[in-house]
Amino acid sequence: MSTRVAVITQHGTWSASTRARALRHVERLADEFETVDVFTANDRPDRRPGRIGQTLFFANHVVRYCKRYAQLRAVVNDYDALLVQRGVYAMGPGSVVRPIEQFRGRVVLDLDDALLAETPSMQGKGVVARWLYGPHQARRLLDRADEIVVSTEVLAAELPRTAARVTVLPTVPDVPSYQMAVDGGTAGLIGWAGTNGGLRYLDPLRSVLAELASEGVGRLRVVSSEPWSGPADFHRWSLEDEARLFAPFAVGIMPLPDTEYARAKAGYKLLQYMAAGVPVVASPVGVNTELVERSGAGLLARSPDEWDGALRLLLASPGTRSTMGRAGRAFVEDLADPAGQAAVLASLLGADDR
Repeated sequence: MSTRVAVITQHGTWSASTRARALRHVERLADEFETVDVFTANDRPDRRPGRIGQTLFFANHVVRYCKRYAQLRAVVNDYDALLVQRGVYAMGPGSVVRPIEQFRGRVVLDLDDALLAETPSMQGKGVVARWLYGPHQARRLLDRADEIVVSTEVLAAELPRTAARVTVLPTVPDVPSYQMAVDGGTAGLIGWAGTNGGLRYLDPLRSVLAELASEGVGRLRVVSSEPWSGPADFHRWSLEDEARLFAPFAVGIMPLPDTEYARAKAGYKLLQYMAAGVPVVASPVGVNTELVERSGAGLLARSPDEWDGALRLLLASPGTRSTMGRAGRAFVEDLADPAGQAAVLASLLGADDR
């Protein structure tokens, strides 16, 4: 097909969204279209402590934002269709979206979070921070998009009624690359992996995890870009290690609050645990309930007492962990369909040529 496609992402390759919902499809899309080029955002400046460090951090973002705007103005008109994953830059005014608004070809917008809802990291923040990280870009992209792809039915239902046609494609890890847990994982090792913005989801379990650790029943390992303030060991995340990070876990956890933003999440963390054959305990929020119940790979827990009981049950039974882990791996293998997802994206991007 003669269509030329540009893949534009809000984040760099450090982001699971960028990798799982955009980059993994590039090779298959290249088989369908004349050209497929990728434009990831350079959005991870170092943040140093102190007021000077904060000033330099935001000044760096301003420079990168301006460069991103100039890049988009220079390149978008060389293409016939755009696949925009989440947005074009992590913060700043909606003006950076203008080159896409003026673009005459097709725009397919991919979302895997409720970007119009308040994110956990914005709770308690001031007016300036809320403006900087606000949904300006998301609103303008939703208005411009010819097609919208989302990760869950819940997220689809939360979009404005004026939004374009919506297609649901789940976010699924690259299952074959994940190292499998052996014999139910490392005894007593509870695992949580995610971005530093999600560390606050662990706070309601602080007393539960402290008690498990003090009794020698289980110890939490946090895999992220920075440690959690609660009782846990810390392992710094790296892309190179990701496929091996989960196999040592005896249990993987995904606590979530019952908020609009959390209900729309794709459950990717659960699917990563399952891909490694690790049983899970999760809050029954959004798609988590469906993933746990359909897979048979773990337990759901609401209150701290339920979390305590679920973790103790699994940590005490290597056989149960192994059985649930195998069920989870099989579930994710059945759910994963990268070729099918790429075919759907190709049909949306090249709709005018079919």
